[in-house]
Amino acid sequence: MRVFLSNLGCKLNQAELEAMARRFTAVGHRVVSSLAEADLHVVNSCTVTHAAARDSRKIARRGGRRNPRLRTVLTGCHVAAAPEEAAALAGVDLVVPNQDKERLVEHVHAAFPEAAPPTDEGPLPVPFVPLAFGNSRALVKIEDGCDMSCAFCIIPQTRGRQRSRPSVEVVREVAGLTDGGSAEVVVTGVQISSYKDGDAGLFELVTRLLGETAVPRLRLTSIAPWEFDRRLLELFAGNRLCRHFHLSLQSGCDATLRRMRRPYDSELFAGLVAEIRSAVPGVALTTDVIVGFPGESDAEFEASLAFCGRIGFARLHAFPFSARPGTAAATMPGQLPHQVKRERMAALLEVARHGQRRFERRQIGCRTEALWERRRNGRWQGTTDNYLHVAAAGGAREAAPRTLQPVRIVAATDDGLFAAPLAGSLAAAI
Repeated sequence: MRVFLSNLGCKLNQAELEAMARRFTAVGHRVVSSLAEADLHVVNSCTVTHAAARDSRKIARRGGRRNPRLRTVLTGCHVAAAPEEAAALAGVDLVVPNQDKERLVEHVHAAFPEAAPPTDEGPLPVPFVPLAFGNSRALVKIEDGCDMSCAFCIIPQTRGRQRSRPSVEVVREVAGLTDGGSAEVVVTGVQISSYKDGDAGLFELVTRLLGETAVPRLRLTSIAPWEFDRRLLELFAGNRLCRHFHLSLQSGCDATLRRMRRPYDSELFAGLVAEIRSAVPGVALTTDVIVGFPGESDAEFEASLAFCGRIGFARLHAFPFSARPGTAAATMPGQLPHQVKRERMAALLEVARHGQRRFERRQIGCRTEALWERRRNGRWQGTTDNYLHVAAAGGAREAAPRTLQPVRIVAATDDGLFAAPLAGSLAAAI
């Protein structure tokens, strides 16, 4: 079959979709880049907010409307949160429970046996190669689920309890992706700081990945600030671990954090930020923040806004509070009207833009390394290890896709950052 895959939500969803694509490819199917080409549409849904659930339903219905012969498979967190609603969606031919996601290809073959490959060929090796629908980086899931009970979060309901993949399995996958041509591997999960394989945690896993694979660049995501292992800072002596940490804040006001059931306060968070910045010059710190949490007063919001301004995140993902069924926050008193959330979102996004511009301006003149990913408007576009999105400034012919290349940040404009490839660099096509 010709398979088109749709991803909604987090990097974990994207990592799962990439794994599905490789499994489809391994047994002889072909992953395509548009619905118009496809026989099968796989939607990895999200339900972390009301808008994400709505978009999941919309995308699942879209394929059948465009092509009545298209088969649509729906899986992911929206399926776990609302299984009956998911099964009743018009145009959805197969629903795969979230816990069965890793066996989705087998479920597809069982549901559509005429599309299954001959059984006597046996399993094919999964090809660890860059995917046509993705970019120059690959994502690897190392853990799933969550044992927390944050008042706003539906993830423990949709993904279950926290569990980790064996480290030997993760090392093997990263090595395979590297051999297949991935210039950067992103290690992801619900919160990777909870990773545990026997007595080994995230620090031991990252140490093994750097020591036992040739991955050119390794990026970490979603680290809980209360579980941050300071030993990770020792691993930046080399240049393969990306100078980027995503530390989920959710609010900069301690009173709001207590109602959210978050196990830290703003002082702990600010102290960790100071430690990281002292140990890793030029590091990018990104975060998530919710506005309009139940009971958030004007004073609480202003405290959160001021805290975000003081920290100065390289990027800040802002979300209006969305009541999710079955969570404690959904029935809390003090639910705020949409207009208040909208106004607070606008204020927070302005602080976020200011922090991002300030971080970008501080990088002008710095030498770093860009991973070139695509060509747009006549220029190569890429990402630095500290999460700057850059365009090649002149000399664009020196760049090549899937290439790591030393560059110097030369300008920050309204159109973005520009980086000059350095002459005589050791860029190597991946």
